[in-house]
Amino acid sequence: MLRELSVRNLALIEDVRVELSEGFCAWTGETGAGKSLLLGALGLLLGERSSIDLIRAGADELYVAGRFELVRPELRAAIEAILPQPLEEPELILSRRLHRSGRSQVHVNDAPVSIGFIRQLGELLVDVHGQRESYSLLQPAYQLELLDAFGKLTDLRRQYQALAERVRALRRLHRELAEQQQQRQRELSLIRFEREELDAAKLHPDELVELTRERDRLIHAQSLRQFTALAADRLYDADGSIVEQLGRLLKEAETWSSLDSKIAEVTQRLETIVPEIEDLADTCRDLSERFDTDPERLEEIEKRLQLLRKLEAKYRKPLAELIAYRDTLDQQEARLQQQEESLSSLESQIAEVFAELRSVANK
Repeated sequence: MLRELSVRNLALIEDVRVELSEGFCAWTGETGAGKSLLLGALGLLLGERSSIDLIRAGADELYVAGRFELVRPELRAAIEAILPQPLEEPELILSRRLHRSGRSQVHVNDAPVSIGFIRQLGELLVDVHGQRESYSLLQPAYQLELLDAFGKLTDLRRQYQALAERVRALRRLHRELAEQQQQRQRELSLIRFEREELDAAKLHPDELVELTRERDRLIHAQSLRQFTALAADRLYDADGSIVEQLGRLLKEAETWSSLDSKIAEVTQRLETIVPEIEDLADTCRDLSERFDTDPERLEEIEKRLQLLRKLEAKYRKPLAELIAYRDTLDQQEARLQQQEESLSSLESQIAEVFAELRSVANK
């Protein structure tokens, strides 16, 4: 509430101080008495544009000051919210000086501030209404705010607004989840189908390489058996085998080894080679018995390989990535299922908040 207005050197005004008491106050007078100048002084005090033409002739500066009493606690709280420090007294003193040089000084409780800052304070302190001008009093929202303040309903109104915003937010979220529900159901069905398909396939990381190698062994089983049997014959079993030839060489070498140390060394090396060749022949003999054609196993492997390649082509992922993709399906399902549960939960939340909203509205 404006309690005092002081004006010096404004146009025709040399020095005027106006005091206002509680209740309704009115400035009256004939045309030209200075009522508009006082309103202009108040506008300057609240941050309106100034001009050195407003300075009274013969004066060096224009000075305007106003003392505002902050009666309402909510107004004081709003003022203190933008001030650098809390108020010691429930009043605010604004002043403004305009020098003929064009320099302007603005103070709030003797502390210098900017024009923008005092303009921000002015929006909270004063509302001016003119006969043919549109101001905040004409705005329905402001009228409602004044009516609620008069009825001491500000706290209830804020509580109602908070609940109303909560309801709107919940409804927006519910609408978004409801609009996505059909797509979400399709995604859930696809995820569950893919998981069942991949689980049924029982994938293993190195399976494709191992099966390919086993299939190739089965395809070439006869050739592998022939090779290993022939190798065993040539190494040991057949007449004139390598072991037999090495035996004859070893005997001859033993005959001459006493005559030369190098021959003796050759003899020793031949003695070590013969057991290795015999062992190698045994290995080839065993392998020749192991390699066997198995049409049923080959057919089983071909079907398995066909399934793995079909899955790789369908999901456009190699086997290792396909296994990793399977591990993500559970997380995807949990996320979508949580959204479904949230949709049901939101309906009850909206009902509860809306009931609370009606309760506040009935107070």
